[in-house]
Amino acid sequence: MGNFALTVVLLQKFAEMAAKYIPHWEIIDYAHSDKKDAPSGTARELANRLSNIQEAKPEVPLDRIDGLKESRGARLQGTQVHSIRLPGYVISIDAIFGMPDQKLILRHESGTSAEPYVNGALLAIREVGKLVGVHRGLDSVMKF
Repeated sequence: MGNFALTVVLLQKFAEMAAKYIPHWEIIDYAHSDKKDAPSGTARELANRLSNIQEAKPEVPLDRIDGLKESRGARLQGTQVHSIRLPGYVISIDAIFGMPDQKLILRHESGTSAEPYVNGALLAIREVGKLVGVHRGLDSVMKF
């Protein structure tokens, strides 16, 4: 199931655009300490979408790292993904793209209410009647 927060869907689309031009990126997935899944479904979905563009190219290949390779996160569908689970966080995700002397950080932050997901679900409900066939995700009813 896809994430129905409008800002997550936009982050995913913007990240797909960036991955066409910037071959170096990583994902950081933040959540509260009771969240059991790591990485989150949103981080997994983002890594999957980016894998359809290309694999991220780390500046230092993982097999050339000195020290604990696990400190670089997990390789998920060609993307390094880091999951942080700590008290004080709600849910956030960063897609960080880097090039020499510049970086692009795309960030989604959600609060404690269900409102972001309700707004996306209502948009889907309003627009789904215009679709033919099977579609997955909120982005199938958003106009880009």
